[in-house]
Amino acid sequence: MTQNPHPKLRRGLEALPFEHSGEKLFVVRDRIGYTRQSLIFSPATIHILVRMNGSNSLRDLQADFMRQTGQLVPIEELQGLVKTLDENLFLDNDRFRNHAARVTSEFFDSPVRKMRHVDASYPADAEKLREKLRSFFIPENGGPGLPDASGAHAGKIVGLVAPHIDLKAGGACFAHAYKAAVEAQAPSTWIILGTGHDFVENCFALTVKDFETPLGTVACDKDICNELLRRSPFDLRASEYNHCTEHTIEFQAVFLSFLQPGARIVPILCSFGAEEWNSCGPMVDGFARMLSELVFESNHSVGIIASVDFAHIGPRYGDSFKPHIGMIEENLSRDASLLKLLEHCRSADFLATINRDGNGRKVCGVAPLYTMAKALEGHAQGNTLSQSHAVVDEQGSFVTFASMAFYSEQ
Repeated sequence: MTQNPHPKLRRGLEALPFEHSGEKLFVVRDRIGYTRQSLIFSPATIHILVRMNGSNSLRDLQADFMRQTGQLVPIEELQGLVKTLDENLFLDNDRFRNHAARVTSEFFDSPVRKMRHVDASYPADAEKLREKLRSFFIPENGGPGLPDASGAHAGKIVGLVAPHIDLKAGGACFAHAYKAAVEAQAPSTWIILGTGHDFVENCFALTVKDFETPLGTVACDKDICNELLRRSPFDLRASEYNHCTEHTIEFQAVFLSFLQPGARIVPILCSFGAEEWNSCGPMVDGFARMLSELVFESNHSVGIIASVDFAHIGPRYGDSFKPHIGMIEENLSRDASLLKLLEHCRSADFLATINRDGNGRKVCGVAPLYTMAKALEGHAQGNTLSQSHAVVDEQGSFVTFASMAFYSEQ
């Protein structure tokens, strides 16, 4: 390997803190998914990594570390670190760019979005998956009971809120949402607004691909996709590659393949925050109006699923404290206040509440929830079905989530 004398970490990496035997460490992984490798580093090494910006040489990194810590890192150790980063495709260099070009080309050439989180988040075997999904509905597991489609009430369901946390952690909460869908007049096409965990150009990213699951392929509604592409004033596919590894729509496709296998989907990732709102607000509201027209004013049978989680609290998410049990109850209570606003589709009040503290609770589903509430505003009423949380590490970091159903008032 010929080393770049000024190594640069590439875009899309994230460092997550954890403790092992009382020692603080970081796992560095690829959030975008060009590689599935993860590396574990000490805080001291992270200090070096964040200065790999393409401007500093190894000697610069060595000198900076000496100034900051008083310790000398042998140049051979830095060379070994760069070699490890390069071998794992963590550097912004020709090796990574060539690999990324191949992976990107494979994604765009395929008419099907391949499963990415199978085995890790749900079984690859179809019968084992069915058994696992059924278990989420059992009341003893926190579920709502198995759905009874024959007893479907007359209500027309036009929206769902479901989690996107790992199915092993949030399966019962997913089940509450999908039981409501099965037992109502469910639409034949679901526009899935998935939380985009990476930057999404133009706030929304559409892919016109079917989604693969162990229970079969969930078909994309290409007619509605093409209508959105035709009507949108901005490029809806500028960040399409984000779909390659994002789990937020994949998990919804798994549940749909189990309970509504004939349904079609329109997969859209959403991402915007308070800092972008002044520039992107009119564009977001305009897109929400297009969705509203599809749901309420067209001949299509369409509903919206917001694939979201709520608060992210604890060291894993950048907080300096370890949460206590009272923080879980406090955040579930604050979620309940947001859910009340969403039940009445009060999109502006929802966003104002989030922005009041700069989204200090790190509610990651803001973009899909606002877009859905805006699209359904004046046409639908929501019911909160379930609230829950999951502790995700030994330091007590936790995520909250919920499920909702929205019924047409028309």
